Amino acid sequence: MHLGVSRDLGQTLDGIRDNWRLSAIGCAFWVKDRDTAEAIVAEAIEVLPRDPDGRLAVRAEFARRQIEAVAERWNMTLTNHDAAMSRVRAAVRHVQEKINEANASGDLGWFNSAYRSWRIEAKKIGRVMSYAEALARLRKAVTKRLITLDVIDLDADLLPDIFPKLPIEAAEIYVDGSKKRVLSSRTRPKPKPRA
Repeated sequence: MHLGVSRDLGQTLDGIRDNWRLSAIGCAFWVKDRDTAEAIVAEAIEVLPRDPDGRLAVRAEFARRQIEAVAERWNMTLTNHDAAMSRVRAAVRHVQEKINEANASGDLGWFNSAYRSWRIEAKKIGRVMSYAEALARLRKAVTKRLITLDVIDLDADLLPDIFPKLPIEAAEIYVDGSKKRVLSSRTRPKPKPRA
């Protein structure tokens, strides 16, 4: 039996199964932040019995009840993992509907223009992003705002969350009357000190 904190249950389960192939997650809860989760787990673990190898020697149901008891004493709300995922799926669906409506009405023109501009600049340095990936990044940014702020904004202030900054790799300058491509002074490697 293991009791811990995770941001990604799938990866955590894969890691656990590297050591114990037949492992399963018995229960999972969401709380407001990682510090709260770690504090609840730490207090719950203190009173749970251990086997000679140091692992918890209780069934998942008993550990779940201990976690719930700690959270209740602290007046903390635990959200069941399935309920949290259901809310996330509903939020993603709602955001996708809003994006579809904005795209159909032309209100997503700012996004399409920004994508074209970013793509042209990115191509110059060998970076790519498909339109589908850009839309997925838009959906993620809007969904994050909906979940954290309870607001759906489809505005240009989302751009930094969607399109990564591109380094200034090269600049065109004129040397001796001919146009040459050289590294920008901002990205030029610094000379190595001589010995």
